[in-house]
Amino acid sequence: MGKLARQASLNFVLTYMGLLLGFINTAILYPRILPDDHFGLTRLLVSIATMAGAFAQLGLDNTIVRYFPYFRNPSTKNNGLLTLVLVIAFAGSLIAMLFLGAFHPWVARIFGGENGLYAVYGLFSLPLVLSEVFFLVLRGYSRSLQRSVKPTFLREFVLRALQTGLIGAQAYWQFPLSLFIALFTATFLICTIWLFIDLTIQGERLVPWKQVRVPQRLRSSMVRFSAYTVAASIASVVLGSMDQLMIGALLGSASLTQVGYYAVAFNFGAIVSAPMRALGQLGIPLLAEAWKHKDLSAIQRLYTRSVSTQFTIAGYLFLLLWVDLRDLFTFLRPEFGVAFSSALIISASSLLNMAVGLNAGIITMSRNFRFDSASSLLLLVSNAILNWFLIRWLGISGAAWSTLVSLIMVLIVRVWFLWSRFRLWPYSRKTVIIPLIVLVIGLPLLEAPMSGIPWLDILLRGVIVTVVYWSMMFWLKIAPDLSERAIAILRGHTSRQR
Repeated sequence: MGKLARQASLNFVLTYMGLLLGFINTAILYPRILPDDHFGLTRLLVSIATMAGAFAQLGLDNTIVRYFPYFRNPSTKNNGLLTLVLVIAFAGSLIAMLFLGAFHPWVARIFGGENGLYAVYGLFSLPLVLSEVFFLVLRGYSRSLQRSVKPTFLREFVLRALQTGLIGAQAYWQFPLSLFIALFTATFLICTIWLFIDLTIQGERLVPWKQVRVPQRLRSSMVRFSAYTVAASIASVVLGSMDQLMIGALLGSASLTQVGYYAVAFNFGAIVSAPMRALGQLGIPLLAEAWKHKDLSAIQRLYTRSVSTQFTIAGYLFLLLWVDLRDLFTFLRPEFGVAFSSALIISASSLLNMAVGLNAGIITMSRNFRFDSASSLLLLVSNAILNWFLIRWLGISGAAWSTLVSLIMVLIVRVWFLWSRFRLWPYSRKTVIIPLIVLVIGLPLLEAPMSGIPWLDILLRGVIVTVVYWSMMFWLKIAPDLSERAIAILRGHTSRQR
């Protein structure tokens, strides 16, 4: 567990370093250096690639994690599992790219007409799809080996750092848009190739097809699992992408500009949900192992700890964002003010999603994975239907409300399912204290007089929130795992000083 704890800590640090870079890129550099529609185009291309990639990887990311314990055998290169999943990933990518290429003229008419930017540059989504599919599959394989740090480092930090360098180069050299988009696409490909090379260095080699061994008893089970979990895989990555796609399709001539505004709002919400990505990288393989041995007590422990840890961290991050959001928006151009309410709503959605811990992963790794697929499909369909009406009515804030409402509905269903089916329940009286503390600290701070200097007020509120919130958390022992980890770090630091 010491190794896993270190990986969790590294994932957390890398995720937030990447988020800081992502915020600088998305909220400050891109809007200042690129025209709004060019910035919106980059977001639209990534959204299309994310959605297409989620379909094209055919549920392999979860399938690898769930079935890896049955393939594990270092002497036979894990029975050729890496070769198998990469061949399937290539086939899925090829189908997705052919589909996007064949329907490109029709898609271009949806996103701005035949003379719009997407019509000219939309085919750059094809290599982005290839990169996305292979990265998801290689990341799943790395997670199965309990090597989650490198994928996090590449996706959360290196990708953003490369894009920071690119936007800096764009400011200096003023590349034509075609070259900029090509280099932007290359940043994703570099990270995917890097991850493949890293696995190769660690001894994970491709084997000839004749050496691939899939146990007979697992074949039909794996196919069924992959088919059913496609919806779950899609739901886990595309909610924000679906919002941006539908904004691009429904808001007329200014759609790409509005996509850019919404991307900034969504980036604020990502700050709150980031711990789920960092901690989930480690938790899902542990759940797969626990389900293999039908160890419900271990699953209950993981469920409870994930809720207390994630909800506590998310409460702190949401509180910071809530009290400082208005001052943070002063660093953006005035036009981005339309994204203020969307940023707050998306942040609230992320807080609620964090409050259920490894809920979805527990269902996905169990024999009841069909329920996860059904609930994920419900999430996607309800979000799409609500988007159709609310985006037309409320603009980009309608997309944020759609995400919040559909997410609340599905999270309630999933929590109820785990209780009714397995008697798994992660909440206690202390859980309710977290949102109460957020309100008790946040409401007075919003009205408290400050200096009127945005950067100084952000710093002052941040210090107040940090001291008061964490003092109450440790005093009330809301998240024992966090307290134990903090004490261990302090003891280690003290012993090194001696």
